[in-house]
Amino acid sequence: MYNYFINHLFRCKPISMVGAEQLLLDTHSLKTVLLDLPSIGSQVLRKAPASYTKIVVKGMTRAEMILKVVMAPHEPPVVFVDNYIKLLADGNPETFQKILDMKGLKRSEQSSMLELFRQRLPTPPSGPDAGPALSFSAPTPEQESSRIRKLEKLIKKRIQ
Repeated sequence: MYNYFINHLFRCKPISMVGAEQLLLDTHSLKTVLLDLPSIGSQVLRKAPASYTKIVVKGMTRAEMILKVVMAPHEPPVVFVDNYIKLLADGNPETFQKILDMKGLKRSEQSSMLELFRQRLPTPPSGPDAGPALSFSAPTPEQESSRIRKLEKLIKKRIQ
């Protein structure tokens, strides 16, 4: 569900600062409603299950971070790239490209930003002493659908 929402965010291009701010507010409101969803209509006031809360927070926080990066000024480019890496921890150049598209940058500006992005990505340590490598990959569609199925089962249990 969250990848679906994020993919639709990426379709908003170019997006103005005011539009990005409004989307950020709307995303936060949606996150709040989703977190309250398990207790809506219930006579007993209970906290949502931790697993449900974790999934909602993780997915919607990623959407919020994308919008915060879109709202950030792209000058100077080094600061913008570092801000992206810090907020999203995503080493995927395609995601970075989508954010540049959302900002409405020209292709000439985008190519220099992409090159800077590739240069500034943290390189995982290699060799026998290397620790666990950082993974920047998004969940696979199978993992995401599994999460959604778990979430649906959880919601059905609560309703019954």
